[in-house]
Amino acid sequence: MVKMTQKTRIKPAKNTPDAQAIANNLTEQLRMAGLVQRDFLPAKLPNTDNLQWAVTFLPAEWVSGDIYDAARLDENHIGFYIADVVGHGTPAALLTIFLKQALVMRETIGNQYKIFSPSEVMANLNRKMTEQKLSGCQFATCCYCLLNTKTLRLTFARAGHPYPILIRENCKPQQLQSRGALLGIFEDAEFEQETIQLQKSDKLLLYSDGVENFIGCLDDKSCFNFSENFCDAKKLKIAEMLERLESTVKNTKINPAEFDDITMLGLEITG
Repeated sequence: MVKMTQKTRIKPAKNTPDAQAIANNLTEQLRMAGLVQRDFLPAKLPNTDNLQWAVTFLPAEWVSGDIYDAARLDENHIGFYIADVVGHGTPAALLTIFLKQALVMRETIGNQYKIFSPSEVMANLNRKMTEQKLSGCQFATCCYCLLNTKTLRLTFARAGHPYPILIRENCKPQQLQSRGALLGIFEDAEFEQETIQLQKSDKLLLYSDGVENFIGCLDDKSCFNFSENFCDAKKLKIAEMLERLESTVKNTKINPAEFDDITMLGLEITG
């Protein structure tokens, strides 16, 4: 047996990576994971002469716990949503990929297809999450909307997610309310569905809770008061509006421990 003395030194094994190399490798892997996650986001939004879309996607880290989509389902319908996994970082980002695949807007059988209602979309997604029996108590919120592009009737349902905001000319911004619990908790949860008639020049904003403090806050009477900055930005075209809000977020000093994923998806009826 070798007797150790104060002068004895243990030489590191050859080819053993140092701490900096390990950190660099981990950073590169996370960077690549972020790029893969972005591949699951829509390559383009369904803009038309009458509908203009805009989006902001700002992960708190290399990867995000938020996911969104906006897709044309047939000639007269577009489905769109934002989902937000509780927490952020790699575990949350992995679950967003599951949500992307599990959230089904329409089903094709033979030569026929069915467009699911928002309440059905939420119920089906919730059932898939509870059946998966995810470890680590991972839950998610979501707001799903279905727009009839011909009639401009908007139907929506939400699961614990911030209320979508309707912005109408010469009117105060309005939170569109419906009831629905977090996804992944109760298998038989029900999700309330609401419908509203949109009109020309209306804007609609969906967002994750990371941006909520920049939009407004509750007062002592539990009434939501929109911030001055948001009220100024809402007068702009939808793309400019999201750019203004994004700039506000980036220029605000936030404790890194409190910074959350930020996603906004906006729609404007232009004609």
